[in-house]
Amino acid sequence: MPTYTATEEVTSPRVVKDQLLTQQQESQKTLDVLTLNIQSFTDAESWLKKTINRRIKEVTEQLDILSFQEISEAPIWDTESAWAKVAQEFHLETEEVFMLVVIYVAQFQPSSLSELWAVDKLDYKAGGKKREGDGHRTPTLRTVLFLLAGDKAIKRAFYYARLVQSRLFKEQVLVTKIGEMDSLEDQQIKMNNEYYRWLMNGQKARIEISADFPANVLETHLCFDDLVLKDSVRTQLQYLMDFVQHQRELYSNESFASKIKPGYVAMLYGPPGTGKTMTVSVMGKALDIDVYSIDLSRVVSKYIGETEKNLEKIFERLEGKRCILFFDEADALFGKRTEVKDAKDRYANQEVAYLLQKIERFPGLVILASNYSQNLDSAFRRRILTSIFMPPPGEEERQILWERAIPDHYRCESASLLGELAKKHTLTGANIANIVKLACIRASKEGERVLTHRLLADLIKLEQSKEKN
Repeated sequence: MPTYTATEEVTSPRVVKDQLLTQQQESQKTLDVLTLNIQSFTDAESWLKKTINRRIKEVTEQLDILSFQEISEAPIWDTESAWAKVAQEFHLETEEVFMLVVIYVAQFQPSSLSELWAVDKLDYKAGGKKREGDGHRTPTLRTVLFLLAGDKAIKRAFYYARLVQSRLFKEQVLVTKIGEMDSLEDQQIKMNNEYYRWLMNGQKARIEISADFPANVLETHLCFDDLVLKDSVRTQLQYLMDFVQHQRELYSNESFASKIKPGYVAMLYGPPGTGKTMTVSVMGKALDIDVYSIDLSRVVSKYIGETEKNLEKIFERLEGKRCILFFDEADALFGKRTEVKDAKDRYANQEVAYLLQKIERFPGLVILASNYSQNLDSAFRRRILTSIFMPPPGEEERQILWERAIPDHYRCESASLLGELAKKHTLTGANIANIVKLACIRASKEGERVLTHRLLADLIKLEQSKEKN
């Protein structure tokens, strides 16, 4: 917790030394991850090349067809490599991992597959579509099936059934491009850029906000201990975190899964500025999972059926992903159903019914945030497992918020000032953050970096006047 008087400047030699050390550690960590991924790629490429060479010999020299497991064992990647983490996150079977290898290698180093398409007898069997510009080919599902099963029709059918249902397609890790005359097996397959970068540089993939995915990832530099919360709130939040941490273990038990519905719906409600969004962001960071916040401006549409379509895009992409789904200002989507007086009311009620269905089926943690819980549809409230009131901070919490908000190289004109402000003024954490920001700007302009009672009192009045307007 920072003191009231400045003990050192940000640019002091010790601080600069610490910053340089941190930068060096981060650089070394990045280098280590890159080294792991390069080795993982080398192992993946070797696995693929051995399989390609064997399939070519089987056709050209009429050899017995081996299963791809007999040709070469799958690599065992370091658990810290991106390749191992992707396989673990999606619970991939060996044939799915192999498909991922084929597509990645074809994008990163297409020459590794050129020998496969150089053999005349393999032109159709090996599939592939010529790319514009460089003459290389993009693999198709036919390519993957040939490498997995050779000419064995039964094996091809087996792998086909497994692969078309793969989470790699469902969650758009791999995406297909369909030509006018293409059958399902002849669709080009490419790797989503987010996952391509993950395997390339080790930076975990995050789905980017777009017209096809109207949600964004919440990020924060804070940790759980930075939250100023009452003990009762922390206890309730722990239930949510325990669910995320033990979800897979719990639902792997057939008896548990057959009796307990999947998923967890929770709600945070309370006045604006009490830290609902920040709390969810910090929970995601503490759990090391992404928090996807729904962008209501891109979701809610005045056109009939469009809101449901927009939400479907989100649920489809995130259904099997370990993450938190966050609806801020939830009453805009989950508001009370009204008496049907016209077609508009009927379709609005259908939207709420659709959301009820999707929320119930979503297997992960869904958190709703609202200023007023009574604004939500009663059917939604019944489905909320944990409802947590986020109260305005009391005097003790306000003093902690004031103390933590002051940057280290600023000081107050008296040691008792923040305690006095906390006792006198009922403010939220967001209010205090706004006041301190403006105060630091003014203090820096005056060259003293001293926060006076007069300055803070004036800014408190300014902040409180915003609430009245």
